[in-house]
Amino acid sequence: WVTEPAIGLSIPTHCPGVPSELLAPRETWRNAEEYDAKAAVLSSMFDENFAHFRADVSDAVAAAGPHRS
Repeated sequence: WVTEPAIGLSIPTHCPGVPSELLAPRETWRNAEEYDAKAAVLSSMFDENFAHFRADVSDAVAAAGPHRS
């Protein structure tokens, strides 16, 4: 397993019957920089939306979401 850095998803590196290049989302994009930019936007959108709910969840739940560096 590897962790996708922008979104924090755990992604398997091997799955029987699935080509490994399909398991790495960044590797499926023609332009890795475009993937990185879009992942950052998605992470930011999650953060903005989650701010509405943060007060109602535990620290463990809040820590499970995407983290921008």
